[in-house]
Amino acid sequence: MDFIQRIFLMTVLFGFSAPLLAENVEAQVDWNRRVEMGFGISGHVKWVELKVGSRVAMNGQLVTLDSSLLEIAHSRSVNAVQIRETELDEYRAVMEREQTLFDEGSLSAVSLDQTALELSRRELALSNAELELEQTSYMLELASLRAPFDAWIVDSDFTVGQYVYHESEDPPVITLAERGRYLARAVVDVQTLSAIENAKELQIIVGDNVYVAVGARLGIEPVSGSSGNSEYSVAFEFATNELIRPGTRCSISVF
Repeated sequence: MDFIQRIFLMTVLFGFSAPLLAENVEAQVDWNRRVEMGFGISGHVKWVELKVGSRVAMNGQLVTLDSSLLEIAHSRSVNAVQIRETELDEYRAVMEREQTLFDEGSLSAVSLDQTALELSRRELALSNAELELEQTSYMLELASLRAPFDAWIVDSDFTVGQYVYHESEDPPVITLAERGRYLARAVVDVQTLSAIENAKELQIIVGDNVYVAVGARLGIEPVSGSSGNSEYSVAFEFATNELIRPGTRCSISVF
């Protein structure tokens, strides 16, 4: 085998054995979800203990207003429902007795109709009492802010004793960011976008840590300001329980 043939054979073998090289895209870390939460009712802040940077579990309590008056109204609603239920049960028994008397011919149709009308009124009274109970229960829920997902507390405007007027132009809020999920955001050209769409695997590299992308959001319109060579916004979701601050530089490896 001459020298040229040996060189050709080595080139072919190297091509089969060399690993596929990844294309790296520079990106930045961002929150996957970030929300601002405020109260739907007014009142004094009774409890707030979690501080900025703290972790909070899903449905964990964040801030509560003084709900003393709401609790009284709720107790009254509970009592009203119990009373209406008792009255309705008693009048149903009356209706059964009068229906029997009517069937025996001992009661007039007019009297039976009056009893049926009164029974309907008591059923309506119970229904209204149950609606009132639902309303007071809902108002009690509004007096407490709870985390909609596992989160980091990013910022908070609340202090104990503060009066919250929920209809003000700038009401106080607490800001949460989802804990455990992040986005790697980047802006890429058409060729890179095509490579991403056809990729078998996407990895996000943050410092010495490597994460596998578990979701992708690929832009379908060019970002504003891009002219000539159009660029598109892309974001890749990855999971980690560690705190990674938004703006942290990372890279996306496209395989």
